[in-house]
Amino acid sequence: MAESKNARRIAFTFLLLLGIVWAVPVIWLILNSFKHDADFITSFANVTGPLDYLTRLIPRSWTVENYVEMFVGGENVNTTANIMAMFKNSFIVSIAQTVGVVIITSLSAYAYERLNFKGGDKIFWALMYMSMFPNVVAILPQFRIANALGWVNNLNALIWPGMAGVFNIFLIRNFMKSIPKALDEAATIDGASSMQVYTRIILPSIAPVMIVVGLFAFNGAWNDYLWPRIVMTDVNNQTLTAGLRLLMGQYEQRWAHMIASCLISMMPPFLLYLFAQKYFLQGISVQAGVKG
Repeated sequence: MAESKNARRIAFTFLLLLGIVWAVPVIWLILNSFKHDADFITSFANVTGPLDYLTRLIPRSWTVENYVEMFVGGENVNTTANIMAMFKNSFIVSIAQTVGVVIITSLSAYAYERLNFKGGDKIFWALMYMSMFPNVVAILPQFRIANALGWVNNLNALIWPGMAGVFNIFLIRNFMKSIPKALDEAATIDGASSMQVYTRIILPSIAPVMIVVGLFAFNGAWNDYLWPRIVMTDVNNQTLTAGLRLLMGQYEQRWAHMIASCLISMMPPFLLYLFAQKYFLQGISVQAGVKG
């Protein structure tokens, strides 16, 4: 009993420290987003120590103009950065890619795990090995393909390439292994087709891991920075994460405004995770429950 309590205390201490490490930068962003630029620039000059630094984090005069200017504009804001258009593009790309990932990866995992076609395992593991290469290696051929299809400066270039993640197929396939194949066989005997087995038996059973895959897909699409910068040269087609750089003026840098914009860009994935937290934890356990 004593060892169990000590283990819990150690785990709690570790998680507390981990939470502090994660929370400090977020608190820094929140506090500085309510500062005027002059306050932000001068508040960290000639800091005498850690305590002095912490006291200067609190704004001398609170303001919400950084958030207001983000959406309605202002004389000191770079007007080439259309935040609302970037928000719309990010939502379109993230939602479309998430739906595509969920459909394609679940169907692929079902085929590899349940259909037992010739060479299925070899193809799957060959794809797994190829996925070990860094993503940056594929940027040039990916751009050439997008250019050949006429997708440069088109949202299709951001949606389609990220739909077939091999890791997601691997995750769903492993989750699917815990679903008894006897259920498939019973449904087949009753006259169900492969697609009916997939939609009526497999999909309801793998719902938790599908939510996890959907969260990963949405977060990955929303936070993608390098690929949108390469394939999108038109400001009107830029996504929010990659387009935040446009908020920096040519002759001046409005740091407080930039911080507020970064904080807003973090909110959709964060709120989505809070909404699906229960299902996320169920999916991470990689345990499929079968009701009898």
